Amino acid sequence: MKLLKSLTIAAFCLLSGSLFATSLPNVVFVFADDIGPGDIAYYHRLRTGKEPIVPTPNMDALIREGIRFSDAHSSAALCAPSRFSVMTGNYPFRCYSQYGVWGVQRKTGIDPKYTTGARIVKEAGYRTAFLGKWGLGGRLFKEGSDELYDGWGLDGADISKLAIAANDYGFDYSLELPQGIQGEPFAFYENKKWMPLGEDSILTQLTPVQTMYYISRKEKDRAGRGDSNWDPSLAGEVLTSKAVKFIEDHRKNHPDKPFFMHYSTQAVHIPHTPPAELDGVKIANSTPGVHGDMVRELDVQIGILRRALEENCMAENTLFILTSDNGGLVPDPAMEKLGYDSTNGFRGIKGGIYEGGHRVPFIAVWPGKIKPGTESSELVVTHDIVATLAAVSGQELDTSKVLDSNNLAPLFLGEPEAKGHDFLLHQSATKNNYAIRDEKFKLIVNVKNQKSFSDFSPRALFDMSDNVLEVESKNLVNSKEHAPVVKQLMATLESAVR
Repeated sequence: MKLLKSLTIAAFCLLSGSLFATSLPNVVFVFADDIGPGDIAYYHRLRTGKEPIVPTPNMDALIREGIRFSDAHSSAALCAPSRFSVMTGNYPFRCYSQYGVWGVQRKTGIDPKYTTGARIVKEAGYRTAFLGKWGLGGRLFKEGSDELYDGWGLDGADISKLAIAANDYGFDYSLELPQGIQGEPFAFYENKKWMPLGEDSILTQLTPVQTMYYISRKEKDRAGRGDSNWDPSLAGEVLTSKAVKFIEDHRKNHPDKPFFMHYSTQAVHIPHTPPAELDGVKIANSTPGVHGDMVRELDVQIGILRRALEENCMAENTLFILTSDNGGLVPDPAMEKLGYDSTNGFRGIKGGIYEGGHRVPFIAVWPGKIKPGTESSELVVTHDIVATLAAVSGQELDTSKVLDSNNLAPLFLGEPEAKGHDFLLHQSATKNNYAIRDEKFKLIVNVKNQKSFSDFSPRALFDMSDNVLEVESKNLVNSKEHAPVVKQLMATLESAVR
């Protein structure tokens, strides 16, 4: 039955081919929240040789059908700074708030210095959509006023609409969770206007029970204003249904245009409240822990998006990318006992300067362009999406605004001379840890002057060619033989951040 349906869709799309005649590819960029390589079943098998604890058939299919980058990294080891980077193509240190813009009422740091990938592809005629966690600031109005709100909390702010949001940064359509499912306002905003979750919804003060933080994590301080029908377990259903609607509308009303969708899923961020089911698939209690349930939900969300592309005859002309905002989390104790490891064996977790904090899955599928089942060990970073968007849409990249992004298209296409970055910078969640990594070595430094982001002191040097797990006994920072390496990496780092 499944094969027959696929053949029917393929035949229909073949007959309808002339209706979707854009030569530029659609792009779907799925930005997962808090997943590491080990959250994907393929990598668990690769590391352990055993069957996965959490099946991820849709993410595994991406790997089979496309290219996986085995040395891919998030722009930072924490979500907020990473979100600035994937929007602008720049390292977080270039933002006025290097360690993240926390709060929907604060400036994003994008304008006037920088641009966004969405703005770039719009110049090529793309329709653009943002769905999910924004986590990048914005602005609100004061209650009863058209003046911008400048308070720290949201008391006194009008949360019925967003003053500045995704639509102001190149997105034609937005369904925005300003702070994801973890911060106020606990509400959805469609094209900057509050989208009530129920007919009887009102904006009100929610308790930690209503935000689900007390129920799932016994946290008593995660309260805030939001939709009276708020339920984070339903976020994935809302996001996928709106994403599918955008795809269907695009096919019906804009068949001659390409589109770019930035799908910023809530999964797998806390409070870890999986839905009972999604798309007919059991989610809650389907794995040994709620973390695993959320990974399962993410996998189903990806399946929904890909099916929508197929059923609307867009899959063959769509570049589909999956990556994450930072490294993996510590899994539930029951899952950990069974050998589950979100980082897939790397040292550290989300927030940390070690590999587990910033090494992420990065997978791309592009039928007819990317050879299925390929792997690249080149150094890549999540904010490479911006230069890549410019390249695939045929736009010239303004390198005065996009300073740190590398075009991945040559790597996608398997061009012989294609290369990743010569070096990457790694930022932890704490202000005193930073790192620089070239093809062989990784130097971790302490940042003595955090205000000016200067005065670096070497703390660790790891040879990643034979110590990728960063075993401390192999720390070479005090090795006389490697003193020139430390000196060179220090010079490169200091030059890069100036």
